Amino acid sequence: MKHPRFDWVVIHTGQHFDRNMSEVFFEELGIPKPDIFLAPGGERHTEKIALMFDKMKEVFKHHKFDGAIVFGDVNSTLAGALAAIKYNVKLVHIEAGLRSYDRRMPEEINRAIVDHLSNLHFVTEQSGIDNLLREGVKIEKIHLVGNIMIESLEIYRDKIMSSKIVEDLGLTSKGYVLATIHRQENIDSKKDLERVLLLVNEIAKVWPVIFPLHPGTRKKIEEYKLKPLIENLLVIEPTGYFDFVKLTKESIGVVTDSGGIQEETSHLGIPCATLRDNTERPITLELGSNKLFPIDEASSQDIINHLKRTVFVPGKIPLWDKRVSQRIFEVLDQWKI
Repeated sequence: MKHPRFDWVVIHTGQHFDRNMSEVFFEELGIPKPDIFLAPGGERHTEKIALMFDKMKEVFKHHKFDGAIVFGDVNSTLAGALAAIKYNVKLVHIEAGLRSYDRRMPEEINRAIVDHLSNLHFVTEQSGIDNLLREGVKIEKIHLVGNIMIESLEIYRDKIMSSKIVEDLGLTSKGYVLATIHRQENIDSKKDLERVLLLVNEIAKVWPVIFPLHPGTRKKIEEYKLKPLIENLLVIEPTGYFDFVKLTKESIGVVTDSGGIQEETSHLGIPCATLRDNTERPITLELGSNKLFPIDEASSQDIINHLKRTVFVPGKIPLWDKRVSQRIFEVLDQWKI
C-alpha cells in the first residue's frame, strides 16, 4: 500500500513458516520485503498469539505509529491489534464484520475481538455492516469497500492465466477437482479428518482430485496414520498464488474448508463445496457458487451433484473489483489521526 500522506512500516509476523505459504507471495505479487520480520514460533494457538504479541509490543514500543492496519482473522491479526491498543495506536481492520457465530473457530474469536478494538472498519459485503451495527459499532466507523483479495486476483489475472501448473501436473482444463483442507475443526480429531478424507476419496472415484497438502494437515494425517486415505489423490506441496488460482479457475470445482477460497470461486463462477457447518461469508451462498456441506451430514453424491453444476455466473458480487484499494485510500484520506 502506497499513499503520499503516510509512511508505511510493513510487519511480517512469520505466522506461516512454509515458503510456499509466505515468501512466494511477496515475490509473485511484487510486494516490497517487510520492514520487520518477527518469526515468533510456537505450537498451540494461544502460544502463537502470545509470542507474536510479545514481539509486536517491542516494535510498537520503538516506533511511534499513528495508526495500524490489520487484515483478516488470523492470529497475526489479533496480535497486531492487541499491540496497537496497548500503545494507544488507532486501529484499522480490513475485512471487518464477518461472522459465522461459531465459537469453535479460532478465527471467529479473532474477528470479534479485533472488530471491537478497531477505530475503522472496512467490510467486504453487506453482512459485515449488519453484524457490526448489531454489535453496537457506529455506522460512521464502517465502510463497504469490497474485497481486497478479489482486487488482487483481477490485477494479476493475466499472470494467473499464464501459469502452466495445470499442464505441468499432467491435468486438463475442467478435468479435475481441487481439494484443500486445513481448518482446526476438521483436522484436530481423527474422526473428523477421516470423515473428510473419505468424502474426498469418493469424489476421486469420479474425477481426479488434486490435493495441495497444508503442513498442519500433513502433520495430522501422519499422526493419525491416515496416509492410505490420500493414496488415491494427487498430493502436491502448497503452491504459489498464481498457480493456485489457475488450478482453481481450470477445475471442475473445489472442495474446501477455506474462507478465502469460497470468495475466489464465487468471483470466478467455479462451484465450491465447503465442508463446514456455516460460513462467515454468506454472500458466497446468496450470489456466489458456494454451498455448505457439514461433514457429519454430507454425502459424497450431494457434493458431486453440486460440482457438476455449470450455471454459476462469475463477477456478480457488488464492489468485488479492481478499485478496492482506491476506496480504502479515499476513506483514509479523510481520517483524522
